[in-house]
Amino acid sequence: MHNAPSVVFPVGRCAFHGWLLVALGGVSGAVVALFLVESNFRNLGVWGWLPCVAGIAVWLSWTTWALLTWLSSPQGSLHWDSRRVAEDGTRGAWSWTDRNHSEQLILNSMERVLDLQDRVLLRFRGPGMGRRWAWVVRSGSPGRWSDLRRALVASLA
Repeated sequence: MHNAPSVVFPVGRCAFHGWLLVALGGVSGAVVALFLVESNFRNLGVWGWLPCVAGIAVWLSWTTWALLTWLSSPQGSLHWDSRRVAEDGTRGAWSWTDRNHSEQLILNSMERVLDLQDRVLLRFRGPGMGRRWAWVVRSGSPGRWSDLRRALVASLA
């Protein structure tokens, strides 16, 4: 399929991504709590407390990282232009417009990492922006979802 229509699709924070991080944080927090409860506190020496403190520190670090990752999720819009010819001669090109900037950046690469039918995890890279991960979800624009999926298939084939 090389005739996918041009499409503009909004990208924002994904609730699924947030709930996934909350679930992982909850499970890992429960494991640390279970370790602390099952430890015999009376017989723990100085070295016995070290795994407890390390477990709590790792959990707090991961939780902080997860929150910051979710809060810094890319927000903007993905554009597929089926008429543009890329540098390598292929037809069609992806571009990104950040929510805070009006300038479109032509993307160097676009990868579909995980496809769950009504949400897709994408990894893309553009000049001066590094690698970004973004969840696109059907609820962002239900009427354009099929066009976006056709563009993804056409560009990644």
